[in-house]
Amino acid sequence: MHDIQLFGVLEVRTRGIRLSGEDFGGARPRHLLALLALRGEWSFVELADTLGVSATTLEDDLGILRDRLEPGVRHGDSVITSRQGRVALSRERVHVDTATFDRLVAVAAERPPARAARPLAAAAFLASRPLLEGEDVAWAAEARAEYRTKLIMASDPQPIG
Repeated sequence: MHDIQLFGVLEVRTRGIRLSGEDFGGARPRHLLALLALRGEWSFVELADTLGVSATTLEDDLGILRDRLEPGVRHGDSVITSRQGRVALSRERVHVDTATFDRLVAVAAERPPARAARPLAAAAFLASRPLLEGEDVAWAAEARAEYRTKLIMASDPQPIG
């Protein structure tokens, strides 16, 4: 299992190994991982456009990232899957803190206010550090704003009527 932390500095923990910063092989492979963890499956074209790279560079960065996450593992056995022009992380082998945050906020939304406090507190704890802290790119800033808004909206529901 690969535990991916997006709140705070991007970090991956797996089998007693912790990767962060330049451990991913540079900024582009690190950004590639962050985008896959944040948004799930992407087309190669969308991903290359978002990262501002060519398809060849994207393929190279995927190879670097695969090797950093799982040294010596064959391409077909990687936690990063690619088929029919699309790339994603294997959902069965990855746990992302933003997914936990989203589940906690959803649970809180379904409960009456008195029972929503516990999942909201857990979500706020997860989001106590900025999303993708230190990543100075437009898509990361947009994602930070999105998650700040989610937390604010969940913590301060507007009465209906």
